[in-house]
Amino acid sequence: MATIRRAMPADGPAIMALLAAYSKEVETNLDEDHLAAAMMPLIERPELGDLLIAEQNGSLVGYVVITWGWGIESGGAEALVDEMFVTDAYRNQGVGTLLMATAIENARAREVKVVFLETESDNPESRVLYDRLGFELESSIWMSRKI
Repeated sequence: MATIRRAMPADGPAIMALLAAYSKEVETNLDEDHLAAAMMPLIERPELGDLLIAEQNGSLVGYVVITWGWGIESGGAEALVDEMFVTDAYRNQGVGTLLMATAIENARAREVKVVFLETESDNPESRVLYDRLGFELESSIWMSRKI
C-alpha cells in the first residue's frame, strides 16, 4: 500500500515527472519552467498549501495539491484541491482515496471549514471518488482571468 507524505525539495525531479504526465493527460501541456515555478513554493512554504505525494515500491506514484484560503461564505478557513494525479499503473487501488483522505485530514487540522475542488465535466471517473468522499455538486460556475 502507498504511503503519503509531504513533498520535500529532494522529491522535485520525481514530482516534475508526475506534473508533466498530468499536464499531458489533461491537455494543458504546461512547460517545465511553469511547472517548477508552481511546484517549488508549495514545497518550501507550507503556509501556501500542501503538496502531498504517494510513494509505493520506492517510487512516487501520485500527488495531490491542496491550497489554503479564506472565505466569508465558508465562514473562515477554506481549502482548494487544485490537482490530484495517480499514475495509470496505480489507479483503482486506493491511492487516490488515500491522497484525498490525507489532504482532508490536513485541512481539518488547520480548522478548514470547507474543501473545494474542481473537476472536468467529461471526467466522471474522478467524480465517483469525490462522491464517495462526501463532495457534492454545486451550481457555481468557475470563471478565471489571467493577470
